[in-house]
Amino acid sequence: MTFGKTIKMFLIDGDPNGRLTCELSNWTGLAYRIPRTEVKKCGDRPNLNSTGVYMLFGRNDDDKEAVYIGEAEEVYTRLQSHLREKDFWNEVIVFISKDENLNKAHIKYIENKLYEKAKAANRYDVLNGNIPLMPSISEANREEMDEFIAI
Repeated sequence: MTFGKTIKMFLIDGDPNGRLTCELSNWTGLAYRIPRTEVKKCGDRPNLNSTGVYMLFGRNDDDKEAVYIGEAEEVYTRLQSHLREKDFWNEVIVFISKDENLNKAHIKYIENKLYEKAKAANRYDVLNGNIPLMPSISEANREEMDEFIAI
């Protein structure tokens, strides 16, 4: 049986083209959409210093839509380094846990699954230099993480 869902979006700076958060009813995750030009402002978002997975979106050298999928124990710090190291992207989507229950193994699992889905969809040029490794986690954790990304 499927149920209706409520999506709650918050325009952090009051601008629909700026930073925003997105929450889904009965989901422990929190999604951020952040334009590249607004990443430095995110020092005011303490929860971005937590463990999470992110997708950098932009265009490759052939002007095709491109994505880089990554994970970090401190997402905001990692995004700061991507501002210096990766030029192609213009927007990032970040997924973190509202209850801080994602650990390193969880996000590595999610990163691997998102990478596989992106490759299979063949919509974006996936710019990861390496295939994210699948961590060894319990069956119960795999199910929880599959549910986390299925929503």
